[in-house]
Amino acid sequence: MSAKPGWSARLTAMGARTLKSGIIAGLLLVLAGESLSSGIDTGMAIATLVGPVQAAVSLFVIGVYVCYRPGRKRWIAVAAFASLAATLAHLLTTSERGIGVAEGFALLLLMLFAVRHWDAPPGRWVAFVLGAAILAIGLRFYVYPGSVFGGMVMTGMGLSTVVGFGAYLRGLDKLRRETQEEVRRAERLELAREMHDFVAHHVTGIVVLAQAAQVTDTAPGASPRPRPEPEGASLPPYAAKAFADIEEAGLAALASMRRMVKMLRDEDGGTGVNPLGDLSQIEDLVERFSREGTDATCFISPELAGKVAPEIAATAHRIVRESLTNVRKHAQGARQVRVVVAAAGSGGLEVSVRDDGRAARGRLAQSGGGMGLLGLGERVEAVGGQLRAEPRPGGGWQVVAWLPHTGQEAHTPVAPTDSDRPTGG
Repeated sequence: MSAKPGWSARLTAMGARTLKSGIIAGLLLVLAGESLSSGIDTGMAIATLVGPVQAAVSLFVIGVYVCYRPGRKRWIAVAAFASLAATLAHLLTTSERGIGVAEGFALLLLMLFAVRHWDAPPGRWVAFVLGAAILAIGLRFYVYPGSVFGGMVMTGMGLSTVVGFGAYLRGLDKLRRETQEEVRRAERLELAREMHDFVAHHVTGIVVLAQAAQVTDTAPGASPRPRPEPEGASLPPYAAKAFADIEEAGLAALASMRRMVKMLRDEDGGTGVNPLGDLSQIEDLVERFSREGTDATCFISPELAGKVAPEIAATAHRIVRESLTNVRKHAQGARQVRVVVAAAGSGGLEVSVRDDGRAARGRLAQSGGGMGLLGLGERVEAVGGQLRAEPRPGGGWQVVAWLPHTGQEAHTPVAPTDSDRPTGG
């Protein structure tokens, strides 16, 4: 299972594609118009000695804008140098008006990418070369008396505006990365705190069984007898069973520790410990939530009793808690919430939280969008589960997770996507 983009995300993507298509069509129309335009005493711009070269460079720059993807800043550098070369050729061969308006607009759009991806290879110098190309391109069409100074001032103002907007987008990207990393770090720290309780549970069982095997020479209810000699003697059935239990508990402890440690990158320097949840506490969560005025019901399959590992139960509790918080903060007009924890096949369980509300709009939606889905994805992936959060076909929202009864090695990562309603706060 994977998170599917909602209708709002699809609409946003469609709008972005439409906008880019409109920009490309506009640039091509401007290029065609300036190539075929002519002055009172001059012919068409495309008919000059360097006109075809300038038109070809303009098409190349527009193509770089069309095909640009993050991390391909080298092509921006190539476009900047090609534009500088075409401007130099124009200055050396003619004093008439040349082709370059559409190219200048395309270079400004590329400047937005160059500043936003400031540190991408081949380096920051690309932005400076591109800025020089944008300023120099005005020399192709600011050829009338008195137009050079004013034209260069307007070009400089446009360039500064684009640079500022690119820096703003770069700041937003950096803030998003830092927020995601903070969410991941918080999840790792919480997992580190929980690991002490989980591993202690298993290791305590190992110690008890080991002590019992060391001091017990008889099966339960039998009379004491001497311990068998090591030479050529085999363990009696009761001792073999005890050591088999020790092996099973030890493997469970190692698996639990391996899953938790795999998710950790930072040391847990905090001293506070959040309370661990289990399946029985989910009903308390839903009951407290329903007291706030929303009709919330909970069903937990009785067949899961005694089959769910502690870390899996804590993960299920966390999913329900975060989902109910999301309903409270972001689901406007939600009247019903259904929480179901049921068996899913022979080796897992499904945790689902569904509501009939609609996504919040306005300031709450803009200011309350947290990174809860990212955190849940980290946690569910850590125990070998899968998570999806998406709008319901009939209206509302649902968060559905599949978890194994006992933790497994994490497999396919869950990639949270932008959606109508953020999960968590």
